[in-house]
Amino acid sequence: MTLITKAKELIFQEPQNKNESPKVAVVLRISCLLFMLYLLFAGIGFAIMKHPYLVMFAVLFMILYAYGLYCTYQDKMIPAFFLLNINTLMWVVMFYVIFGEGTGVQHFIFALILVDLMIDRKYPAVTILILYIVRLALYFGRINGLPIEPTDMLGGLSPYLYVLSVVLECATVLFVGIYFTKDAFQMESRLQDYNKELRRVASTDPLTKVWNRFRMLEHVEKCLKKFNKSELQFLSVAIGDIDFFKHVNDTYGHECGDEVLKALANMFKNEMHGIGAVARWGGEEFLFLFENMNGDDACTVLSMLQTNINRLDIPYEGENHKVTMTFGLAEYDFQLSLDENIKIADDKLYKGKEGGRNRIVY
Repeated sequence: MTLITKAKELIFQEPQNKNESPKVAVVLRISCLLFMLYLLFAGIGFAIMKHPYLVMFAVLFMILYAYGLYCTYQDKMIPAFFLLNINTLMWVVMFYVIFGEGTGVQHFIFALILVDLMIDRKYPAVTILILYIVRLALYFGRINGLPIEPTDMLGGLSPYLYVLSVVLECATVLFVGIYFTKDAFQMESRLQDYNKELRRVASTDPLTKVWNRFRMLEHVEKCLKKFNKSELQFLSVAIGDIDFFKHVNDTYGHECGDEVLKALANMFKNEMHGIGAVARWGGEEFLFLFENMNGDDACTVLSMLQTNINRLDIPYEGENHKVTMTFGLAEYDFQLSLDENIKIADDKLYKGKEGGRNRIVY
């Protein structure tokens, strides 16, 4: 198990140059190893059939792949890429010319095409075109008399080489396909999470963590669409303002004011859960939206909310601070625009301020 772990770490080792893609390095290494594996078993077959020159060729190409593998660890990714392509084309063409298509060796070109598609970012069209030209040349060569040697020179080795070709070609295609598909799914998942986080940040007030004005306006628009579809009967809107908030900031500092805003916002989120929405409207103002509630029902909820505000102790630097809030409430008039409805609630808020604060004006 330790040996497997070390081999995995070696294959997935990042290149020395941080500008090089680790994925390119991994694909180059795996491709070199799989093609070397084919040549190893082919060389064993050649040795059994007593073809020493073919064994020498197999060993030579394995050495070239080994050098290409070495290049991936030495900040020589481009030489490794070219060596992989040239070396593969050389022995594929040589084997095809000698043995013909009975060994299936020509299909390694398609495996190589997939590898190049995944790792060649500069001139993929040129690389793929060259590989297709070579493959077509082999096809027309077969028509015109390839192989140059009789196929039976391999004896019973031909089916062995064909199966070996299919297995290792499929292994190459499967690895590259799964490796990059998995990476694509992970990337898509990360993008989705990133987009969700961006949306959350864009729609959340950074201090209080409740919705901001933009998100609330967006939500109101959705509610209006529900009303048009008869999925919603009532809607009420209220604006709440912290009484004497400037005095809190001036007396205890803006950090204390921030703690007040955060404590109230946290309570609002809990109290409004399942019955409506709350957003920081600006400064010390909060906007409340009550779905499927007429003005009377919304006023009842606001009264309970106001009671909880009056009971709330907000700790800051060893002291508990208390605040009150004034609310302006309006039942939504669907004949008016959103701004007009909010202005009605805002006007009532200021009446409450002028009437002594810590009250609900409906």
